[in-house]
Amino acid sequence: MITVDWLDAGVEAQCAPNPAYPNGVEIDLRRARNQRRACSVDLPYPAKRIGAYLVECKTCGTNALITTAGRADDPRKVTLPCKPISGNS
Repeated sequence: MITVDWLDAGVEAQCAPNPAYPNGVEIDLRRARNQRRACSVDLPYPAKRIGAYLVECKTCGTNALITTAGRADDPRKVTLPCKPISGNS
């Protein structure tokens, strides 16, 4: 199970979105750990404003803080690498 909690900075974006990503971006954190096993979750898109999503897998404990700006180029999906769970290989 993956939870997503919104951390609102209460500030509106001051810059225009990156036109290269008009439909948001998908964040894949598997490469950071060079792992194949992973879980993905859709994020509320676009975010309300500048802030971050705290994304956590309640099964293995992997977590990430995904920043947002409340624009079209915000993250819309994140893939978290699975941590090895004690006793599993």
